[in-house]
Amino acid sequence: MSPSPRIVCRAFRAPSFLAIAACLPAAPLMAQDEPSAGGNGALRVFFDCEGGRGVCDFDFYRREIPYVNYTRDREDAQVHVLLTSEGTGSGGQRFTLDFIGREEFVEVTDRLEVVTRANLAVEQRLTDVARTLELGLLRYIARTAQASSIDIHYDGEEHGEIAARPEDDPWNFWTFRLRGDAELDVDERTESYELSGEFSADRVTDALKLEFSIGGSYNERVFETTDTTSVTSVRESYDAEGLSVWSLSDHWSVGAAYEAGHSSFENEDLQVRVGPALEYNIFPYSESTRRQFNFLYTVGVRYNDYIEQTVFLKDAETLPHHRFSVRLSVRQPWGESYGFLTFSQFLHDPSKNRFTAFVGADFRIFRGLSLSLNANYSRIRDQLNVPAGDATAEEVLLRQRVLQSGFRYGVSVGFSYRFGSIYSNVVNPRLDRF
Repeated sequence: MSPSPRIVCRAFRAPSFLAIAACLPAAPLMAQDEPSAGGNGALRVFFDCEGGRGVCDFDFYRREIPYVNYTRDREDAQVHVLLTSEGTGSGGQRFTLDFIGREEFVEVTDRLEVVTRANLAVEQRLTDVARTLELGLLRYIARTAQASSIDIHYDGEEHGEIAARPEDDPWNFWTFRLRGDAELDVDERTESYELSGEFSADRVTDALKLEFSIGGSYNERVFETTDTTSVTSVRESYDAEGLSVWSLSDHWSVGAAYEAGHSSFENEDLQVRVGPALEYNIFPYSESTRRQFNFLYTVGVRYNDYIEQTVFLKDAETLPHHRFSVRLSVRQPWGESYGFLTFSQFLHDPSKNRFTAFVGADFRIFRGLSLSLNANYSRIRDQLNVPAGDATAEEVLLRQRVLQSGFRYGVSVGFSYRFGSIYSNVVNPRLDRF
């Protein structure tokens, strides 16, 4: 005789002043590896997530919330849960969970958000998201036969947290990051050394966003072509960037960008760019994790001090420049689409311009079949930094200098198909990383 179902009670902090404990029927401990084939009447959920294993650890959510049936395909689900995330100004993450009802819940939709602070352990971040996921699923479970096993408890304590104010924060909303990397790769005939580092400082509020960063990289490769000769390739780049953005409304933003850098590959001993920018988003910025349709215009000047004299016989020059971009990204239950169009131009000579287009999409064609498409194209007419003279074979093969080019394009196509059981409740990590 199989053991009788046990009741699992989970207590967690609600987004407001309510503390909720959900007591729901779950399979016995010994039955977790052998879930019912779907006849247990549990809510059927399709969990749709982007962001990598650090955010989309499906096994974690299945262990934390074992009292629903997770389906392999959204066509078999009663609720489609779409989890998206974006970084916050303090270095944390804001997770948005969209609950999209299907079948008898087709008119029932919801959206919940949870914000995690920077440097939070992955386990705690996943736990916070799982708690919010539970809250959202309760709305649907309450309309099923499982409703009789739900218990809601109010503990009378104030759990809500008011938004932080600058006077409450000794850092005044500034966050800092420091990164450094060193790499050594050696075999009998080649050696590779690489050093890179970056420091950044950000301050983000609803009204103003400030971002500053400085970084660089140095890469040296030595190739032994014979027992007595070798070829050395060196590439180095350093840059400092800044961005200031003021929020004008739910759709308009204005800002300024400034950059200085050095690149041996791009033939730039020193490059400086500065200019204002204006952006309009058709959709409110609050919906940025699900959809964005932006129009961005920037105008300014560029100063270039070249390492070698260019094909236009220039050692240095200061030129006016502008750029217009249209960007679209949409994430829906059927999949995701994204793309942008960019046109940039030197104002002193309109013929010196560049047009770039990129489009990509991930479609769920039908049950189990997904299709991924990507394409990009650039028409290049603005390479003012190409060094005079012909590149040597070594420079071409080792990619030590920029080459004259009139266009660039690329395409990719991929698909995946899954079939079999519609349920995916089982968690079995054995030999997972073998």
